[in-house]
Amino acid sequence: MKICVTAAAGDLDARVHWEFGRSKYFVIVDPDTMAFEAVPNESIIDETGRAFCIAHPEMLLNKEVDLVISGNIGPNIFYMLHAAGVDIATVTAGTVKEAIEMYKSGGLSIIGATMPRRIKEEISMLEARSKSMRQELKQIEKRLEELRK
Repeated sequence: MKICVTAAAGDLDARVHWEFGRSKYFVIVDPDTMAFEAVPNESIIDETGRAFCIAHPEMLLNKEVDLVISGNIGPNIFYMLHAAGVDIATVTAGTVKEAIEMYKSGGLSIIGATMPRRIKEEISMLEARSKSMRQELKQIEKRLEELRK
């Protein structure tokens, strides 16, 4: 499992950032080992202060993140993560390490995705395999028919 925590800096002692799109870093943590990777937020912030971070959900999915913890997540990013099978939790204070500890102790309210990302991926893989097998079976049946004539 991998957990992404929005953070003010790139380490476990960094404060959880109050907003997904404006966080300075995405700290991706393995909660079992506490090994982490700090990814700088490279979003574009316009003159009104709005953050454009549509690429972040894709980056998090590529890094196989299962849960995002942030102070706040806007509706567009929330929907994109939720639809992709990523769970979401919010915290209002503390460090990255404390947020992970809260998760491990069951102290976070997690908004579960409609279907976990890994299950969606397995369904997709099995559907492709099923289609391939049906095509192969058609070819076998066709060949059997030819041989019986």
